[in-house]
Amino acid sequence: MKEIIDQIIEIDSLAFENKTRNEQALLSKKQEYQDKISGYRNKRLSEAKNKAESISAETDNFISENEKSNEEQLRSISASIKSAYSKAEKGLIKKIFNKLFVLEG
Repeated sequence: MKEIIDQIIEIDSLAFENKTRNEQALLSKKQEYQDKISGYRNKRLSEAKNKAESISAETDNFISENEKSNEEQLRSISASIKSAYSKAEKGLIKKIFNKLFVLEG
């Protein structure tokens, strides 16, 4: 009877050791997968951040170039308007003086 109890105790001890090893193996695998998931997530977040920064820089450059182009167009239009106004003003002054001198003479 003692041999049977000793065998049961030995079987129970082996089963407990197996259970403990299996639990440790599962915990180890769980940690391994959590680390992989965390690494993957961090990598993807970093890539997304870099892409967002790149798109932001490209957008800023595009806006800056458009603003410069618009400013150049405005300067050109302003110069044309100023030139046309100056010509019209000179012509009008000339006409006014010609009429004044004709009326006096």
